[in-house]
Amino acid sequence: MQSTRLDLADETLFGNDAGEDESPEILASYFVNQSAFSKFLRPTTKLSIARAKKGMGKSALLSKFAYDRTDQGEPIVIKLIGSQLIGEEIPDFSTFLEAQSYWIRQICSRINAALGSTIGFAFSDTSMALVESAELTGLRERSLAGALLSRIKTKHIPIEITTALAPDPATLLQRALEKFSDTTVWLLVDDIDATFKNDERHQVAISAFFSALRQISNNMKGVIIRGSVRSDVWSNIRDVEDLDKSEQYMVDIAWTRLELQKMLSKKIWAWTKRNFPSSPEAGLDFESETDQLIELAFARRLKWGANMVPPFQPVNILSAGRPRWMAQLCRMAGEVAAERKSKIQAKDLNRAMPDFVRYRLNDLIKEHRHQFEKLEQLVHIFSNSDTRYSPADLNRKILDDFVLRVGVVNLPSINQEPYKSPLQLADLLFQTGFLVARYGHGQHPSQVDFRTYTEEPELLKYGMPNATDLTFEVYPSYRVRKKSTRRRIV
Repeated sequence: MQSTRLDLADETLFGNDAGEDESPEILASYFVNQSAFSKFLRPTTKLSIARAKKGMGKSALLSKFAYDRTDQGEPIVIKLIGSQLIGEEIPDFSTFLEAQSYWIRQICSRINAALGSTIGFAFSDTSMALVESAELTGLRERSLAGALLSRIKTKHIPIEITTALAPDPATLLQRALEKFSDTTVWLLVDDIDATFKNDERHQVAISAFFSALRQISNNMKGVIIRGSVRSDVWSNIRDVEDLDKSEQYMVDIAWTRLELQKMLSKKIWAWTKRNFPSSPEAGLDFESETDQLIELAFARRLKWGANMVPPFQPVNILSAGRPRWMAQLCRMAGEVAAERKSKIQAKDLNRAMPDFVRYRLNDLIKEHRHQFEKLEQLVHIFSNSDTRYSPADLNRKILDDFVLRVGVVNLPSINQEPYKSPLQLADLLFQTGFLVARYGHGQHPSQVDFRTYTEEPELLKYGMPNATDLTFEVYPSYRVRKKSTRRRIV
């Protein structure tokens, strides 16, 4: 019987940081389903859009849907990312309807090209138009006859090749779907909001895109669509035109502690099944024996504050409920532990933290800069500083170290509102997850209660709270430690 020894330096052990870059077979081996995904993964659902923060698994959910369809033998599965539709920059549209028409043409053109790449020999005008569309986009080589004739040009054989004017892409697609009525096209579009900026131009363009998806889904029989959107972007476009009609197609991704624990154990189990299929560990149940599987990679207990805790507890807290963060943290700590030829211990997490914090801050700024252009300078005032603040101290910190130094006249808008007080900036940091609310004064977990913006969205809307047991704490994943102290998080 084979013995199992995990290779903590193997980058496939904890999965790829980016779900869309993961091998589809490996992704399927550790994919954790939840009831919220049923509508998205159901093949009869015409339109569904995954909505979540960065790193929550939107791309992985799209990849799993594509894998399922391909595994079922579906021939036309089209996977696109936003840049393939947008190009270098989002166009500047005069009206919402102009933007919507643009997206419909772009999307239908892509579908037409994919259809054309599957046609053998084109006998009808519709088939020929589809084939030409595929040839123009490079999805299909030009036919031998067409390629030869286009190159014949002598005084004895004066042949002129002409092409009929291409029909409107939406009209062509409608005709094609009527002609090939038994054909289903599976369209998946990811990262359309990757370059989103919170201005009118981008709001109109991105909101029109999702309206175009709804129009195509409703009007094109045989087209099944899946998309994704960041929740912070959606909150800034949801009031534009008719996006309230798209709310019903949203699938919100959120992960419980138990689901993430199952995901981590399932990744370790899947790696073991691939590399040591006959080992006793490969026979463990990733649902009921999660602790045993996680302890193949981690020490049985890690020091967290004054307590010795199961290893998943600090991993879960530091990854903030985001699968991508969990994968990155485990991979980085695993690489450190592999140097010692040991399981992952608290000191390995601590050694990984400086780089992990840097990645998290970069993610935070990229994800939320559209809400406040000087976000990077704002979070920087907390570097090498205290991690816990009373409401009054937080107000003073933001006012003295940021507002007065930058100058009120130099402050850009905050969530599209002009600056009025430090409260707006404190609320922004609470929204982004940089700060969490901490109720209680004890040091033991049972003596305190942590609340996020999702749980208390009104906490900082109307004034600094005066609860005596309330402090605001910089989330551990964003803490840049004082240089005079050890970089110890766990």
